[in-house]
Amino acid sequence: MTVRFYFENIKDSDKLALESYFMEKKFVRLQNLLRHGNLELAKFTANAKYHSRRSVFIVRLGLVIAQNDLSAEEKGRTPLEALDLAFDRIIGQLRKVENKKHK
Repeated sequence: MTVRFYFENIKDSDKLALESYFMEKKFVRLQNLLRHGNLELAKFTANAKYHSRRSVFIVRLGLVIAQNDLSAEEKGRTPLEALDLAFDRIIGQLRKVENKKHK
């Protein structure tokens, strides 16, 4: 799986925290849900942005597997909170896709 992170107006400490948090906790969960060789072909992107006017972090996640393009966008007070919310949406979409394939 290809994993890419893109950041805008984010501190270096927050960048490292987001990347390590994803790779340590969320990546394993994603691996468990991808079945039948989809893992090697999957492309995952994470865009994190800080809006100073609203004092909010916006995280956009994208996952491309086979013929499916899944995406989620969430806002949060911390980048980890926004990542968790967006990741839960991606997981929900992925479960629906996997269930349809196996029925």
